[in-house]
Amino acid sequence: MISLYGGKSILHLAAALTLIAFMPACFAWPGHRNAGTSSDPDKHARKIHRELTRFRPGNYIRLTFTDKSERTVALDSLEETSFTVTNAESNTRETHAYAEIQRVTRKKDFIGEGSEGHVRHIPLWIPITVGALAAGGAIAAAEVH
Repeated sequence: MISLYGGKSILHLAAALTLIAFMPACFAWPGHRNAGTSSDPDKHARKIHRELTRFRPGNYIRLTFTDKSERTVALDSLEETSFTVTNAESNTRETHAYAEIQRVTRKKDFIGEGSEGHVRHIPLWIPITVGALAAGGAIAAAEVH
């Protein structure tokens, strides 16, 4: 045997190079899924299920389907592979699989006249407290002088 690299034989070097050459093939198992890919349909369905569990039954949500259509619904119930909602436009019950949904968002529009979400009302206790403090300050100032 020919000795190279301080006592290492050519056979050891050849075996090491062979193992290094076949290493990528070890990761190419049929059916092997990389955990970091987003193409796994089961992972996406679990994600949609987890997002829907944040909402209580009766909450209005916006569903974006995989065909890019959108729908406003009220959540009814969650099952293992599907969920039931009430369509806000037609008031009909629908059942959808988690895999049909691309995205779930909270419905921020308010339904009904006068129920706009951007209107902010000052709670009644704030002006009463400010008025009482101002009156107390005025009385204290009048007694000091």
